[in-house]
Amino acid sequence: MSVAVVEIPAGSRWLRDDRVTRRDSGILQYDCLEPCLAELLDRSALRFANRVAVVDRCGRTLTYRELWAAAARVAGGLLDQGVGPADRVVVHQPNGVRWLIGFLGVVLAGGVPVLPDPSCSPEEAAEIEVHSGAVLTLDSDLPDGVAFLDGGASPDELAVLYYVRVAGGGLRGVELTNTNVLSTIEAVAHAMDLVGDGVRTVLTAPLSTAAGCSVQLLPTLAFGGTVVVSGSRVIRAPWRHLRAAFPASRFVRGWGVAETGGIGLLLPSEHRARHPRSVGVPFGGIEVALLGPDAEHGTGELLCRGPSVARRYWCDPCATDEAFTDDGWFRTGDQVRIDDEGFVEQIAVRVS
Repeated sequence: MSVAVVEIPAGSRWLRDDRVTRRDSGILQYDCLEPCLAELLDRSALRFANRVAVVDRCGRTLTYRELWAAAARVAGGLLDQGVGPADRVVVHQPNGVRWLIGFLGVVLAGGVPVLPDPSCSPEEAAEIEVHSGAVLTLDSDLPDGVAFLDGGASPDELAVLYYVRVAGGGLRGVELTNTNVLSTIEAVAHAMDLVGDGVRTVLTAPLSTAAGCSVQLLPTLAFGGTVVVSGSRVIRAPWRHLRAAFPASRFVRGWGVAETGGIGLLLPSEHRARHPRSVGVPFGGIEVALLGPDAEHGTGELLCRGPSVARRYWCDPCATDEAFTDDGWFRTGDQVRIDDEGFVEQIAVRVS
């Protein structure tokens, strides 16, 4: 599908990342990424073995060595059950440390975690298993076997399959490759300065969502930080209440959907007062465009492309043709206004 768009040179002066270069496809890409998510996380586990990787709601902790040992045993158990490279496995566990160990076990086994929307019922999870072609669903006890780590996948292979709700009901699988996921990790870590000692991330979104997993969890683990994981209930509170509860923390506002890797726009804290209604500017190689009769005047449907943007929907060519253009743009369905400085303000949000 070809769509005429008005490209907006937004955000480059605010959140510049010189590590992205434009490829022959015309899309910006990161240089020197790891080949796949499993290799990145394994290097992190070896490097930060004695650091605390996760804290649960009761204050119990796991170091990186302990977390990886538990995940590797799950990987070995999956191998015993016939799970092989690129096989899809549904992770339908409650939000918490068991979910994290199951997810990492699938990654270390060389499989592809299939993550249902957190509101999915058991019946919907079963439908997702069929639609995704998954060979197994982790919905009770986690498998246990001899510790195992797969040799790794290639950058363009599927890394995670998020199932999201769509307008009118139903669920749709969003494919994210290793390159997509690793690009989100690099973008978030760079923008949030996660490289260093003592970074702790309170997970405010469900782990099975792109915002919770790709944006909050994985960048923290990739750079040796500590994730604070809630139980079945996730944190939902106004920004001012979170600020009062965690006074020493940094809070950011942003925008993203699973199709953009979980995030695509970020509002620098120093601009929040001047742009109180903005959801941010593009970062991490994301470029934006507008579609519609008023696009040249800064208003229209928001389009995004970049290294973290998905390439298609799983087994849904019609939806893919409607949402993704031939030159890499994803049609978000959100109506926005973009000002002269590149700050994006939502007017109407896609129902999904």
